[in-house]
Amino acid sequence: MNPTGGHTTGLSPDAFQTAINGVAYEEYMREQQPSYLSAQDGFFFNQSQASEMVYIWDEDSNVGGFLETGEQETLSNDDTFIGNTKTARQRKWTKQIPVSFEAFKTEQEGINKRANIGRQIGDRARLTQDKNTILDTYGDAFDGNVSTCPDGDAWASNSHTTLKSVNVDNLETAALSADGLWTGIQSLANQKAQDGEAGSQVFEGMVIPFVLLKTAHEVLDSESVPFSGENQDNVMHTLYGDVRVKASIFLGSTYNSNSNANTSYHLVSRNQQASRRVLTGLSMELIEPKYTANDTYIERARYMESHFIQSWFGYVGSNGTA
Repeated sequence: MNPTGGHTTGLSPDAFQTAINGVAYEEYMREQQPSYLSAQDGFFFNQSQASEMVYIWDEDSNVGGFLETGEQETLSNDDTFIGNTKTARQRKWTKQIPVSFEAFKTEQEGINKRANIGRQIGDRARLTQDKNTILDTYGDAFDGNVSTCPDGDAWASNSHTTLKSVNVDNLETAALSADGLWTGIQSLANQKAQDGEAGSQVFEGMVIPFVLLKTAHEVLDSESVPFSGENQDNVMHTLYGDVRVKASIFLGSTYNSNSNANTSYHLVSRNQQASRRVLTGLSMELIEPKYTANDTYIERARYMESHFIQSWFGYVGSNGTA
């Protein structure tokens, strides 16, 4: 092992001179943003612990509705089965920072610098987890470039097909407004289950790019219909109460290259199927110079997880184009 670079006397000469007074470390505040969406959020991402490299699952057809049966009429049998097998493979993320023996032993900040490296690694692990989990699921909902549902369609699609060959449309186009949101809520309520019977999902949460946070709360929180001169009740406030609203800068066009990034929004019930499956959480270790070829310490960190969509039910997405 022959790592170079990282933290050395050459790259950070000020750290090894007695005149140094301090280092301007960045303080990260993103999790203090209002309605911050985290990869660890158990409502918007189904969390589970993995023990395998590849997770395999199927959709279930459900049993269908009851049939009216006449007196002594022969009972009919209904099928229930699983299908549309899908897999998600674990992915590994790593960070490695070499620290030269000279830097480790002579740096004026000493252990404080190394502690800050550790804190920065931990922060950047959380950042990477949030960014990738969000972009691989909600950020990819309309395109299906990263993850598709078991039927092969993107998470938001007007052509989902259930195991019992019923069409389900969970793609809307209305811009975020009182009327547009009501369209999405109706779509969620009218959503069919795998057997073609009523699924009737309840609107309980919304995921949006940060640019739509103001509009979302104006639509949801106003006691009267927002953006109008009328005084009738705003049903979003009176009927649905405190809906969970989470926003992410990663869903906006600054970090998300997908079409309509700044206008898209996502409505979910508690049955939504965006999933994060963790094989190993973040671990960090300091490798001593005696194990390297050039007398260098190494700070190494890693974690493994996967992000995917298990199915379309409990979710409606609007690209906000209409």
